[in-house]
Amino acid sequence: MLIFGIETSCDETAVSLIQRGATNSVIAEKIKSQIPLHAEYGGIVPEIASRTHLEVIDTLTESVLKKSKQKMNDIELIGVTQGPGLIGSLLVGLSFAKAISFREKIPLVPVDHIHSHIESVFIDHPDIEYPLVALVVSGGHTSLFYQVSKFETQLIAKTRDDAVGEVMDKIAKFYGLPYPGGPILDGLYGSGDPHRFSFTIPRMSDGSNDFSFSGYKTAVLRYTRQHKLTRDNQLFRDLVSSFLYSVIGYLVSKTESAVKNHSVKSVIVAGGVSRNSLLRKKFKEAFQSKNIPLYLPSPKQCTDNALMVAWLAYETYMKFPDRNYFDFHINAYSRAAFRENKKHR
Repeated sequence: MLIFGIETSCDETAVSLIQRGATNSVIAEKIKSQIPLHAEYGGIVPEIASRTHLEVIDTLTESVLKKSKQKMNDIELIGVTQGPGLIGSLLVGLSFAKAISFREKIPLVPVDHIHSHIESVFIDHPDIEYPLVALVVSGGHTSLFYQVSKFETQLIAKTRDDAVGEVMDKIAKFYGLPYPGGPILDGLYGSGDPHRFSFTIPRMSDGSNDFSFSGYKTAVLRYTRQHKLTRDNQLFRDLVSSFLYSVIGYLVSKTESAVKNHSVKSVIVAGGVSRNSLLRKKFKEAFQSKNIPLYLPSPKQCTDNALMVAWLAYETYMKFPDRNYFDFHINAYSRAAFRENKKHR
């Protein structure tokens, strides 16, 4: 089956064409990054993001079709991100997908962005065993799931405030470092002392399992003022290292707790922050000692992409063949809807 994927949940416009069925292969993909457009603002500007999606999505689609030597009417299935994400960005991709589906009479499968990140790990590791615990960490999301099977999912925990990647970006912006800040901080980790500063591990007052990262941001700013830190100060590098060491330890600890409380055969960590070198190292160490297989996406599939969307769309279509895949009343849903627990499978 030939599947076309569309991803526009945030600031990457991505389209892909894959083959699934008797053989599984990536035929072509294109991703337009908007980092240069948002860098001068130190973060994503939603209006710029949605307008840029609108400007490039048709060109990217034509490029993928030309590269693959396929025509639009050769496509047998369309997968598109429905949410969560920036509502304006999502609507561009969803509207584009609906138009193609309607014109060419191709089934349309809307998929969840966060679950697509989990699915991204299956592209290179198709034999991952269930049940499993999956942590999704990115600039917009920090969520922990328990999956009995691909389509039986329980949300264990989500962030109450900023996502972990968002906190990294904000700390980098405070120090005048380039956007996105996560990779910059990752590069600084080895030059500092990770034990120089201490951070309080967040605890929810209501006893829930949810994450909270705003306290980390506040602590970094407090230490900065107390020690009058600047970027050319060794203590600044120590602070960055200590922050990363603590926040990644927090992620590992929460995931270990979820594994302890659930019967699992595998652990998945996915999303943009899963590319962080310290995170990959600490998670591998933690679960190797527990003899539980840990799976991470390849670095190129950590960030938002359309391969994971198309991959999950195929799995959904095969699992639920009787659904109405010509429902043009489907709408996008935002990050806020997910955080309020209104949208998760």
